[in-house]
Amino acid sequence: MLSGIRVKHSLPHRVRFRMSSVRHNETAARSLEKRAEGMDGILWVRANTKCAGVVVRFDPRVYSENEIIDIFSRPAVQGAF
Repeated sequence: MLSGIRVKHSLPHRVRFRMSSVRHNETAARSLEKRAEGMDGILWVRANTKCAGVVVRFDPRVYSENEIIDIFSRPAVQGAF
């Protein structure tokens, strides 16, 4: 687990993980979605506040799964809320 992130499932263009900072925090979840969707190579992001789940669909020509996890582990992304 990296910085409160635990990968639950992944495909070459999609990763689903748990992120404790969005649990029961609608503001954090929507902020995370908005910030991430503004990044090149990230196609969409959905955060579920009930289960602390985050699903990211990304362009595998731009990012690998490890790079996506690294991006979402950064304090600048998590600490934006």
